[in-house]
Formats: sequence, structure tokens, C-alpha cells
Amino acid sequence: MTNYANDGRASGEERRPGASRQWTAAGPATARDTGTRIREIAQATLVTAAATALAAALDAYLPVAAVALVYVCGVMLVAVATRRSTSIYAALLAFLSYNFFFTEPRGTLRIESAQDVVAVFAFLVVALLCGHLAWRLRTRVVELQSANRSARVLQELGAQLARAADAGQVFTVGCQLVAEALARPTIALARGDAGTEPRQRAAVPGDARLDESGRRAADWALQHARPAGYTTDASGDSAWWLLPLLVEESCFGAIAIRDADPGRPLSDEDRRLAEAMVQLVALAADRTRLAHTLERARVESESERLRTALLSSVSHDLRSPLAAVIGAATSLAAYGETMADGDRRELLASIRGEAERLDRYIQNLLDMTRLGSGPLRLERDWIGLDEILSAALQRLRKLFPALPVERELATDLPPLYVHAALVEQALFNVLENAAKFSPPAAAVAVRASVRDGEMTVEIGDRGPGIPEDERRRVFDLFYSAERGDRGARGTGLGLTIVRGMIGAHGGRVEALAGRGGRGTTIRITLPLTEPPAAEAAESEP
Repeated sequence: MTNYANDGRASGEERRPGASRQWTAAGPATARDTGTRIREIAQATLVTAAATALAAALDAYLPVAAVALVYVCGVMLVAVATRRSTSIYAALLAFLSYNFFFTEPRGTLRIESAQDVVAVFAFLVVALLCGHLAWRLRTRVVELQSANRSARVLQELGAQLARAADAGQVFTVGCQLVAEALARPTIALARGDAGTEPRQRAAVPGDARLDESGRRAADWALQHARPAGYTTDASGDSAWWLLPLLVEESCFGAIAIRDADPGRPLSDEDRRLAEAMVQLVALAADRTRLAHTLERARVESESERLRTALLSSVSHDLRSPLAAVIGAATSLAAYGETMADGDRRELLASIRGEAERLDRYIQNLLDMTRLGSGPLRLERDWIGLDEILSAALQRLRKLFPALPVERELATDLPPLYVHAALVEQALFNVLENAAKFSPPAAAVAVRASVRDGEMTVEIGDRGPGIPEDERRRVFDLFYSAERGDRGARGTGLGLTIVRGMIGAHGGRVEALAGRGGRGTTIRITLPLTEPPAAEAAESEP
């Protein structure tokens, strides 16, 4: 990256990245151009003098016509190193030198022989032609190098902009590469979403700021969607060159390049490159803006869909137990004194059961609120799986007292470093789901084992099962299979909560076919951590 001194110029004579020449501090542009011309003329004169000395040394061994080739070589050397006017000067100087030193009578500009007249003027034509061709070849090579350099810079800019995820990264990358390519301080300005006043989004170097004239030029460029500032008709007194960020005639920002530096003015090639780079930045910024808009619309649509599903689920699944509770309580209030003890106990049991059912629904909604509000805070501790499973089964037996449960736990299960309440809730949701859809008197199987540094817990039922193409979707929010382990009676939150709670521990949940092709098996996998006792033993000498 190019380093900038306090005045905004490139420090020292460092070669800018991707540039084909070095910039040096000099005087005004006209003085610098005059100095360049004088230096090139001096170089052409020295080359011609050297060619004269070499031709004089070879004069005794070569014919006069062959000596002329030495001058032609000198003219071509000048042409490939300087501008066309200098090559013409070298050709004329070589013509005069060849006439003065090597044609008869020597030491004068007169030519006695008609044959020599033809030879001398033929030499002049050849020298001019060779010089012109050499200059054109040099120009084409320089143009190709410039185009290659521009292509590399634009390719690198496009690749980095493609990786930018938001507008901030686009402006940062754009400023960085424009500043490197042009060796100039660069600032990116952009309006807000509501068309507010432009503000600085990125700058290279970081302390670069627009002065008052630069701000006026920026306002004009954003208002008229045209370049402004240095070398333009709008705010030409500014030291900054403002290029608007345009997409479909809409201007949403600008790139400011500090251009007022007489020692190293921007060439036409640099200006074209800057305009192309700014256009790429504009397209990339517009792409991120559109992506942000689409993502926001998608989130709003998804939120609306979930809101509708939640209202639908709540209206059905919460209203049913409430209606049952209200009906039973109304019957007790109206006929409780005359009602038989058995009927009264049955109504009270119904009230209690429906109230517990309502409590579970509300608990699921609260769990989803915790999962949706950001990462869960895990209060981890060491605990055995059998202890967590026993607590979950104790809660399950209050709902399904007669449900048989088959436990197959490996004897070497290590303790888990988990949030016990969350894992218990996850196991309870899976067990309740299995019990709800298992046939009467059919056992729910719980198996646990350790393999590959992970603990696997499988809970299987004997229900109708889940179709293979729906096994991944049963963990989606509010999804219910038409048949299988997710029935119409429920909010459709249980397995979604399981996935969230287990995922918070770095684990995973899968729905598989049951053993023997019957029912469904929910597999919970939790990563294992070395227990403290083992760690202490390993740390002992």
C-alpha cells in the first residue's frame, strides 16, 4: 500500500503498486515538461555523437553507405526511448553529421557528386522512417503495458468487490485499490437509505478529509450526477476530483481523488482507469444494497409467516384446553353441591390435566422465545446422562403413567458437560413426542452409547413413522407431518426446540427410521469433554 505524507503526497520515490513508472516531486507541469524535452534532446545529441565516433572508427574498414547504418541504429535507439519530435531531431542531426563528416568534400555541407546527393537524402528518408516506426512500436508497447496494467487492476478490484458482503466493505476495498493504483489519497462518500446528506464511508489514508471546496464539489457532483472538482467546470478550485457513483442514472455517492498535485498530474490513462474503477465500485455497492433489501424483505415475509402460523397454532392449541377448563369449572360452580363425589373428582382431574397441557404449550412458546432472542447462555456443569434421563422420565410419567420405557444405557457412559435443564427439556420433548404417537401398551425405547468421542442417545417409538422425504422438515418451526410422529394436536414446536437446545451445545438431532422399519427413532448426539478428574490425573507428574 502506498504511504502518504502529511500533505497527502506519496512519500519518497516509492513505486506505486501496479504502476509502470515512478513519480517524483518536481516543479510546475510546464517546467517539468520543458526539463524533459531538454534532457531528451541532450540524449539524442549524445547518441548521435557516439554514432559519429563509432562511424569514424569504422570508416577505414567499411564503405560510406555502410557507415550510414550506424546513424540509423542511433536514430532508432533515440526513437524507442523518447517522443516522436526527439526522434525527428535525431534523424536531422544524423543527416547533417553524415553529410559533414563522411561525404565528399568532407568537413563541409556541400555535396559534389550527384550519387552522394541521392545517398544522403535517401539516408534522411530512411532515418526519418525508421525513427517513426520505432516510435510507433514503442508507443504500441507502452499502450499494451498500460492496458495490461489496467486490466490487472480492474480484475483485482472486481475479485475483491465480489467478496465484499456489505456496502461498508465495498467502499473500503474500492478506496484502498483506487488509492494504490493512482498513488493518491481517496475518500468514499455515500448517502443514507433515506437520501440524507452524504457522509464519509472510507478513506485512504485514514485521516484524509475533504476541505470546504471539496465538500462543495461533492455536493455538486451528487446533485448533478456529474464529475466535479479539479480540472472540471464545477468547483474547479478544489484540490479533489469527484467521480459520482452512478447506477441507472441514480447517484448515491461519490469517490473523491486528490488530484491537485503539479509534481505528478494524473495522465489520461490514469483518469480512464479511475473512471472504470469507480463504475465497478458503484455496481458492487448497488449489488449489496439490493441484496440487503431482498434479505430484509425475506425476513419480513418469514416473520409474517411465522406470526400467522403462531396465531393459528395458539388459537387452536391454547383455546381447546382453556375451553375444557372453563367448561369444567362452570359445571363445578353450577352443580358442585349436588354433584356426586366421583363426578366432581373427574371434573377436577380434567381441569388439572388441561391446565398442565396448557402449561406445556406456554413453556414451549417461552422456550422458542429464548431460542429466537439470540444465543442461549449455557450454565454448564458435569452431570451423568442417567440423572438427566431420570428427571425427564419422572416428568413424562405424570402425563403417561402406564407408558412402558425400555432403557439400554451403556455401562461406561462418561459424564456430560452440559446445561442440565436444557438437555432435560430436549429429552422430555422427544419422549413426549414418542409416547403421544405410540400405540397403547407399546414401549418407548431409550438407548445410549459412546462412539468417536460423542455420546449418542436414541429414542424410538412404535408409531406409524415419518416419511423419508419429511424427516428433515420435522425440525422446522410449525411443521407437522400429515401422518407420523407430528400430529395435528400440538403447536409444532417440540422438535424445533430440541434442535435449538442441542445445537447450542454443539450437538445435532436426526430423525431416522425405527428399528425393524417400524416407527421413528430420534437420535441426539452430544460432544464429549474430558471430565475434571481425568484432567487432574493427566496434569499430575
